[in-house]
This record gives sequence, structure tokens and C-alpha cells, in this order.
Amino acid sequence: MNKSAASQGSITIFSAVVLSGLLLFSAVLIDYARMAVLHKVTEDAARSGVRSALSAYDERLYERYGLFGRGGTESNEIFEKTVQTNLGQIGQQHQDSFKLVQAELESAHTDDAEVLGKHDVFARQVLEEMKYKAPVDFTLELASKFAPLSGAMKEATVTVNMLEELRKLYDKREGQLAIALQLQRQAAETVGGIAGLIPTKALELATGTEHAARFAGDYAQYAGWVLTDQRLAEQGKKPKYSDQIEGYEGKARGWTDEMSRELAAAKKHHDKLQLEAVKALEAAKQVNAEMLRIKQEAASAPSNSGYDRVTGKNVAGADTAPIDAAPQNDMQELRKTADELILPDGWFTDYSLEIADQASVFASLQMEAGGFITNLTAGLASPNSNNEQIKEGAVNLRIAYEQYEGAYVRKGSSLDEREQKLTDKELKKERQAQEAKAGELWSQARRLLHGMTSVPQTDEHLQVIQDIEKRYKNNLLFNQEAAEAEAAGLAFAQDAHEEAKEATSVMSGLFGGIADMLEQTRDSVYLSEYTISHYAAFAPQNLRALLTSGNTNELAHAIAFSNQEAEYVIYGFHSPTANLAAAYGELIGVRMAVRTMEGLSACRAAAHPLLILSCSVVYGLEKTMEDMAAFTERGAAPLSKYMNADVSYTDYLRLFMLVHGGAKRPSTLARMIAVIEHNGGVTLSKVPTALTGEVKTSAELWFLPGVMDVVLHFGSLQGKVVGGRYETTQTIGWSY
Repeated sequence: MNKSAASQGSITIFSAVVLSGLLLFSAVLIDYARMAVLHKVTEDAARSGVRSALSAYDERLYERYGLFGRGGTESNEIFEKTVQTNLGQIGQQHQDSFKLVQAELESAHTDDAEVLGKHDVFARQVLEEMKYKAPVDFTLELASKFAPLSGAMKEATVTVNMLEELRKLYDKREGQLAIALQLQRQAAETVGGIAGLIPTKALELATGTEHAARFAGDYAQYAGWVLTDQRLAEQGKKPKYSDQIEGYEGKARGWTDEMSRELAAAKKHHDKLQLEAVKALEAAKQVNAEMLRIKQEAASAPSNSGYDRVTGKNVAGADTAPIDAAPQNDMQELRKTADELILPDGWFTDYSLEIADQASVFASLQMEAGGFITNLTAGLASPNSNNEQIKEGAVNLRIAYEQYEGAYVRKGSSLDEREQKLTDKELKKERQAQEAKAGELWSQARRLLHGMTSVPQTDEHLQVIQDIEKRYKNNLLFNQEAAEAEAAGLAFAQDAHEEAKEATSVMSGLFGGIADMLEQTRDSVYLSEYTISHYAAFAPQNLRALLTSGNTNELAHAIAFSNQEAEYVIYGFHSPTANLAAAYGELIGVRMAVRTMEGLSACRAAAHPLLILSCSVVYGLEKTMEDMAAFTERGAAPLSKYMNADVSYTDYLRLFMLVHGGAKRPSTLARMIAVIEHNGGVTLSKVPTALTGEVKTSAELWFLPGVMDVVLHFGSLQGKVVGGRYETTQTIGWSY
């Protein structure tokens, strides 16, 4: 072999080695590229499949409630067919074409990722629904009606709350003062047993009754008898007046014993009653101090309340200006008159001195009685016809008693004068008349509310509410939420004054809800609006017969759950009528708060603050019942005499939803879901809103499967080589 041939052979061998390496590298790159394509094809097929599976939705849920949930054809079936189509395994079997990667479907299935029964999922869909469908001007339109009233309602709330607290404390204080006076009178009555032993009347002087005046008048004669018998005894003669002396002394000692007992008993009871009177007076003073505190606190109403937050907002688009400041000024002036209800400390000091004076006068009577007993006892021990102390003692005793009797027993006594100071009979009479009228009007309102709850329940109504309750509890359990404590039952105010105060509390919450709306609490507003838009609310016109005649026949047919879904969502009573009564009870409260505000200004001529309060309550109830009649006729009523605007019953429901925490509470969401499930015959906890689709595919390797298996350990592809084929799995998630 020559040198040239050897060189050529070496080149050939070298070239073969290099080319084989290049061929190996190229083969690996080709299969690697094919497998990357397989990944992409599989991922696209999975994405297309899961989106196609979600394209089948429950049309009833969407059309009625705007909610998307899987429905129709089974998701795995749609998913697998879509994947097969995207992989070219359906509809392309007879096409004569070359494909770099012929993917084979190994498996394809879907899994539920989220369900509509989950509160966060449900709320998210509701928000998306209302983002486009909620009235854009709802917040401004409703707020613009109430906003001008914010200042006047704040003043009314402060004024009514203050006057109601003062009214209760005023009556309590007057009650304690009446007790103190009554105890004084009872103390005065304890000396009645002494009067007959003195005596105090001329007629009693002429009677044969034993008394101090008789003993004093007969004492000189008694002393003469004793001295006469003593002289006869010294002369050795028989006593002449033994029987008379014995009779006088026996009666005198019997009288002193009886007077001592009466004095002891009178002192015991008098001291006890006086002490109790002092305690009652002190209790009245403490109540008076509490009244002063409440009056002072009312002078500085809390800031940043719902009223202030609404007042401080510039409600764009509101055509109505704030109402005239006159009503607010009237209420501010009315609060100043509350000083008339509060007594100065000096008043209690004077009364305390009067009670002490009664004790002092009684002590003088007791001292004179005790002095007379001592003098009479001493006179019996040492008879002396010149003893004038007994006569003087009897006179002083009578004077002391007459002084006590004139001051505390007789008509026109100081106690009668004190009673005149304590009791303004005209005021009491006018208040009683107003209270009676308010009580009658509140009874009418209570009859309306109780009439709603007393409608006979059919088995059908009860079965529906039982199904709703079961679904509600199941949904809470599914969301691992504890059921919130439900009210034990409906409780309506017992009297008109209690309702007036509760009404101001409802109104404060209502303005707090309006303030929240104005401060862009979007979620609560959208969820509340969703409830009113998609759930049936009870028509006030169904109450017309109950309001006018007390007839419940029409109402009995109208209380089907399908007519009061919104009320159930808001209040959550599992009773066919309780939610209606709760809604209309709150409606009456709001209307009474507004009308009582008007009454505080309209009744200012009554002068006395408590008369103004009772007059305002009567005015508020009268106008509230007129408003309820308007609701039953046309579903709406004027907001206020100061505002030319009607507000419908459903608008009030929107606000009540916000007052009760909106629809973001788990219990509220569970009730919303329960109603949908009942109406649609579905269980939202089994209705998917998101799916994950998993596709497993494989493709044949063209070159060196073993080498590809090694390469995959160092690459980015997440598949594996099995028997000369490459397998990959892709998972895609998608939701509505």
C-alpha cells in the first residue's frame, strides 16, 4: 500500500466516524423536535377540550340567575371527542398525508376544580353578573332621595333618643318622689293613736274617755282627796276618798302605760318610714343626675355616624337640595328645653330639709308626751294641789300634736303643698291623653304585623320552607360554615314610645348603609342589587285587605315562598310569614322615624318637652299608617313632607339588605343558594364552574429510543419513553 492510499483510507474512516456522529446527533434532534411538537399538540388539544366541555352550561341557571355552571352533555364525552378531533383521530382517517408526529390518544378525562355552591365562587359570579347589569345610577338615585334628610334625621335621632331616655328617667324620678311623699304620709299616720290620748278635739274633752287633758284637769281634785285622807288618817279617822283616789291613780297609770306603748310604736315606725323616705329621695336625686348626664351627652352628638358620612358626600346627580334648616333648628331648641325636666340640686336639699323637719316636729311631740308622763307619774308619787306642771304639760302636749297635725296630717298641710309641687295635674292629664292615643295607633300597627304572622299555614307552604332550610344547612356544611344564631322569633315593640326609639336605631343603620354605598362598597351593593333583581319580593298590595278590614284571606294565598324570596334572603327566618313581618316591621320603623322627625317640628307648640315628644309619636304613627296605606295601594310612599320623592318598597329592601350586613355573610350567601337550588331542582355544590382536563398521548420514536430516554433526563420535556414510544401528559384548567 502506497502512502497515498493509506492517507485516503484514513480520511474515509475519519469521515465515517464524523458522519455517523452527525447522523446520531441529527436523529436525536429530530425525535426531540417531534416530541416537543407532541407536547404542544397535546397541550392545545387539552385546552381546546376543556374549553369545549365548559361551553355546555346549564341554560336555566344562566337565563334566570345569570350564573354559569356545567350542564347538558357529560363533560368527559365532550372533552374526549374534542381532544381526538384536535389530535386528528376523528374525521381525518382517510386523508393521505404525511405528519411529522402521529399522536396517539392514550387517555383523556376531566375533573371538577370548582363548584357553584362554594361561597367565593358564587359571589364572584354574582359580582361579574352585576358588574354589567346593575343599574349604573342606582346608588346615586336612591342616595339622592335620602341624602337631603341626613341632617334633620340626625337631629331627630339625637332628640328622640334623649327625650325617650329622659321620659323614662323622669317617670322613674317622679315615682321615687311620690314614694318619698307617700312614706311621709304613712309616717304622719303613725301618730294617730296618740291623738285620742291627748285629746285634740273639743268633743273628745267632753267624753268619758281617759286622756291627758282630763287627768290634768282632775289632778287638783285628786291631790285634795289624797291630802284630805292623809289628815283623816292622822286624826285616826277612816279615809273618805280611798275609792276615788284608787280609781284616779289606776286610770292615770293605765294611761301612762298606753301612751308609752303608743309613743314607742309610733317612734319605731316613724323613724323607719322617715329613713325610707330619705332613701327614696336620694334615689330620685341619682336619677336626676342621670338625666343631667344624658342631656349633656346629647349636646355633643357623635360624629362620623352614618348621617354625617352621608351629609359629607357630594351626591352627584342629585337634583334635590338639603331640606330647610328650620326643622333642625326646632329640634336643637327642643333639646334645650330639656332643662325643664331636670331639677337643681337645691331642690333636693330643700326637700331633704322638709323630711328632717317632720322628724324634728315629731321629736318635739315625743318630748312633750314623755314630759307629761314624767310629770304625771311624779304627781302621783307626791300629790300637790298646787302642781301646775301637769296642766302646763297637757297644754304643751296638745300644742305639740296640733303643730304636727297641722303640718303633716290636716288638709292643706306642708305635705299637700309638696304634692302640688310634685304633681302637675294638667301636664299629667295631657300626657295620659296623648299616651292613650299613641297606644291606640300602635295597636293598629301591631295588628297589621301580628295579622301577617297569624295567617294559617298550608302543608305546601311548610314543605317548601322545610326544603329551603335543609338546602341552606347543607350548603353551610359544604362550605364548612357554622349556622349563625337565628332570632328566636319576631319581637315587636310593646308600646309606641319603644317603637319610636327602635325606629331611630333602624334609621341610623339605614343611613349607615347609604354611606357605605356612597363610599364605594361595591360588593355589598352589587350583591344586594342582585338579590332584588333575581329574587321575588312580596307585593305590598297583597296587604290591602288586612290593613283596611283585618281580612287575611287574600294574604293567605299570597304568602307562598315564591312571592317572598328576597325577604327570606335578607332575614333568614324559616317560617312562611316571619320574614314578611320582619320586613314590614322594619318598614314601619323607618317610616315612623321619618314622620316622628316631622312631628318634632310640627308639635313644638306643645311647649313642655314630654308633651312635644308624645305629640310627635302620635303624629309619627298617624302618618306612618297613612304611608302603609299608600304602599298597599301603589307600592310606594312619599319619603317626607319635606321631600317631593316617592320611595318604593323594593328600594327599602335594598337598603335593609345593607343594614343587615349585605349579602357577603356566609349565612346570606347560603340562603341565596338554597333558593336557587329549590327553584331549579339542582344542588349547586355539584354544579362545576371550573374543570381540569388531563390528556395522555404517545408517539413512535424514529431513532434510538434508548438514547432519547437518556436525553430526556437532561432536557425540558416532561415525558417518558416506553417501549419505543414517547408518552406525555398535559393538564389544563379552565373556569367560567
